[in-house]
Amino acid sequence: MDNFQHPVPGKLTTAIVICCYSDQRWDILNKAIEAAARQVPGADEIVVIVDHNPALALRLRAKRFETPVRIVENIHPPGLSGARNTGISVSRGEVILFLDDDAVSDRDLLATLVRQLEDPSVLGAVSAIRPLWETDRPSWFPDEFLWTLGCTYRGLHPGPVRNLIGASMCIRRYVFDHTGGFASGLGRTAKALPLGCEETELCIRATKALPHSRFVFEPSSGSDHAIPADRATWKYFLYRCWAEGLSKASLSLMAGSGEALASEKTYMTRTLPQGVMRGFADMLLGQPSGLLRAVALGAGLAATAAGFALGRTRAALTRPFTSIPARALEPVE
Repeated sequence: MDNFQHPVPGKLTTAIVICCYSDQRWDILNKAIEAAARQVPGADEIVVIVDHNPALALRLRAKRFETPVRIVENIHPPGLSGARNTGISVSRGEVILFLDDDAVSDRDLLATLVRQLEDPSVLGAVSAIRPLWETDRPSWFPDEFLWTLGCTYRGLHPGPVRNLIGASMCIRRYVFDHTGGFASGLGRTAKALPLGCEETELCIRATKALPHSRFVFEPSSGSDHAIPADRATWKYFLYRCWAEGLSKASLSLMAGSGEALASEKTYMTRTLPQGVMRGFADMLLGQPSGLLRAVALGAGLAATAAGFALGRTRAALTRPFTSIPARALEPVE
């Protein structure tokens, strides 16, 4: 990689890739596709990847969209990583905007993120990702844990970041050309435990392979990420925290504890204590929800730590195998 040369700045061709898997998200999926089609200026191509659901693929192909949309079925193993790798294979844009199937983007999202990539040292950018609650937001839910819902959380500041958040992220194609695709085994699937961190692993791998480069957070535009009622519960909150701990354990084996946990150390020593103090201050001001948020912060941290400890213990017995598909980057006609 010592001979790697950054591309010359200029107009970048763009592709939007939306990965989907469930018929139950049909309404929000259509809103996500329509929002992608209404970007100003528009993307050069829009590709929807259907993750091993032939019926959904047929239904999408039968629908008329405002602008041309390619419907492609995932050619890799089931899961978000495989679907994204298929999207890399079938698209042609120099810049790929990945959107979740339940994220409705602002009209200037693509332009805002591509503008960040006018700096050739920027490998990718992530926007603000706002929770779109199906029901009233729980009073106990802390902003510091919005990452459990795939959203921008308190403590994430504009500028350079270690990793992107997958619901609304833009990445240069040459990142995949030089470092490979998303690691299988970390991406979420419809049936398995919701392991994640595939974006984190990719970003760590990319910045190692491409020195003097970075990823950035640009919150001036964004997407509304749908939060169904069953995710606005204590059960889902703690389950998601535990799964994150398991994911971080796998990630620390792949990338090394230093890179895998660097951001988490700051988060635990600064962001969470500040959140607890804020919660107690609100309680003293007569807001009982402040105490509930402080309790949620402690419970979330404990659940995440428990998942991490379990993941590391399992790894000591059987090291998990997580591969990066070599064929993920080969063009597919």
